Amino acid sequence: MKFLRILAISSTVAAILLILGRLAGAGVAPVPEVFKDRFTLADAIARSRTEHRPVFLFATADWCGPCQVMKRTVLSEASIERQISRDFVPVYLNVDENQDVAAQFKIFSIPATIILWDGKLVAQMEGVVPHDSYEQWLLAAKEQALSDHPFLERASDEFKANLERAIEANRGKADSSEPSGPGREGPPAPPR
Repeated sequence: MKFLRILAISSTVAAILLILGRLAGAGVAPVPEVFKDRFTLADAIARSRTEHRPVFLFATADWCGPCQVMKRTVLSEASIERQISRDFVPVYLNVDENQDVAAQFKIFSIPATIILWDGKLVAQMEGVVPHDSYEQWLLAAKEQALSDHPFLERASDEFKANLERAIEANRGKADSSEPSGPGREGPPAPPR
């Protein structure tokens, strides 16, 4: 129910922005050249796996004024287009035509730039962002996606496994005849 309320408010705001944009003569910006391949999200995820490049998803809508600004400026700048083409598999997502994907990634504000690895969210940025900030964010998001711990779940799972190993190692020490106390190495064994 809360999602529907947010969607209704967003739609109302969007309609107002669309009307104001049309009155100002802004209109819908063309799709930036970097999205010329028109990958679907499923195709991009598959390609991402084979090419070992994260997915770059740009969420937008025709009625969204700030989205049109991003498309006309930052996303159409040659250096940003080169960076996206080189480092990512780009996907252009119209949220009105792909509401299921927007809901899947909890896209409530657009424009939104989302970086995915193996189909999972790695990083997300919303709103109009200046060129230099966007460029730096893309570099950081790519590094995060290609790191050993791109997702919180993986980092958390590894942390749990390491913690369990440490607990088992300490249990072994506690069970042996080694003295315990301040001179012993490692944290104290947990109570049984």
